[in-house]
Amino acid sequence: MLYDASMELEQIAATSEQDFIDTSVRILSERIHQSIDEFGRAIVGLSGGSTPKPIYTALGKCAIPWDKVSIFLVDERYVPADHDDSNQKLVRETLLKNARIPENQILFPDTSKPLDECIYHYDLTLAGMLSAGIPHIVTLGMGDDGHIASLFPPVPDEGYGDRLVLHTTTDQFAIHDRITTTMVIIGSADRKIFFLKGEEKKKIWKEMMNAPEDLTRWPAKAALNLGGGVVVSWW
Repeated sequence: MLYDASMELEQIAATSEQDFIDTSVRILSERIHQSIDEFGRAIVGLSGGSTPKPIYTALGKCAIPWDKVSIFLVDERYVPADHDDSNQKLVRETLLKNARIPENQILFPDTSKPLDECIYHYDLTLAGMLSAGIPHIVTLGMGDDGHIASLFPPVPDEGYGDRLVLHTTTDQFAIHDRITTTMVIIGSADRKIFFLKGEEKKKIWKEMMNAPEDLTRWPAKAALNLGGGVVVSWW
């Protein structure tokens, strides 16, 4: 089964790097405002990486009622919070540099805890954050191997199971141990916004969209098949 192109998927091709950033910020800002207007709050899951850094920085400067926004990390590396590879550090140095989100509405894995305890605690506190409803937005990238969040192909069955948070590992990157949300979180989000930049991303995205259905190989397909997909690309 190929991806059903008739399903809801908004695709926006940027014309330059600045247009890519501006378009991404506009879409995020509009979706956040929409969620606040409809639900009185916006719950936003953020992915890390180099691509969204300027997007988060610019978004933090937008005129948004940040006291009505809650954020969590879609995934994290198991490193100290001040480590250069920490997604928590990235978000604090970009979005949170200007966005005045109350600290009790910011949820990151506590990587100072032992790994098993860190995962258990993040699962528990994330369930609490989402007890009032699903995430309104999650931001996503896609690795050259096809991974999203820290769900690395072949994605284990637990990635599509009942748990909210998993420990995964990778030998492709410097940080071996990862903490990731599962498709329960990613797939349930009202909007899954992908930021894709560069020829390698174009190649892997095209390969995925034309490949037979294989959710262990292509976790992004699982997210897209649940609707609400938005893709902002520059390549």
